[in-house]
Amino acid sequence: LLGLPDDLPLVDGPLTPGQYRRGELPEPLPYDPVRAGALLDSAGWRDQDGDGVRERDGRPFRFTALLRPITSEHQAGLGAVGVYVQSQLRRVGVQMELQVVNVGVLVQRLESGNFEAVFRFLRFYETPWLQLVHLGEGDPIGYQNSRVVELIDRASRTWVPEEEDRIYGELMEIFRADLPVTMLYPFVGVSVTHRRLRGLSSPWRSNPIPYMEELWLEDER
Repeated sequence: LLGLPDDLPLVDGPLTPGQYRRGELPEPLPYDPVRAGALLDSAGWRDQDGDGVRERDGRPFRFTALLRPITSEHQAGLGAVGVYVQSQLRRVGVQMELQVVNVGVLVQRLESGNFEAVFRFLRFYETPWLQLVHLGEGDPIGYQNSRVVELIDRASRTWVPEEEDRIYGELMEIFRADLPVTMLYPFVGVSVTHRRLRGLSSPWRSNPIPYMEELWLEDER
């Protein structure tokens, strides 16, 4: 879809930078439209009239997702993802409309909670990201989980990497179960280094900046 690397790690929830650099990710949630359809059936969402859209209590499963205007190649990728997600939801009987709004309107509607869904770029690790998407008290996305609030608060007050890893490990499992935010794809950057620089590998150790103390220069002969 976006020309992403075949070995790109899939992330289903928040991580610490250390966990990501070390590749400490749980097995990703499976891609399983059949299972998704069965879960929707069990929740009472069924296509009763044969129009391809599921209904429950006479209400069709339709919603609108907001997108910012496409002004760069990177944002064009997000637009392509929106269309792809739309087609995948249609396969299981869910109709998602895409609405492009300017950045100011998108931010205002996001902060006020005046939206059904939104596509946006976010950092998927570190406590400020969790605070940015308002998963704490009074968050506008409507997600309420007192344990998440407690864990985010603990993460913001610790300076011990091992403790932060434990907190984020629990947050990861909650995210995978509740899906308050759906991770679609990570940002992929390109690092260019001299051939003498050793100790790098892909995908976990491709950026030299976080690993300076572990890298070395090989003598040219």
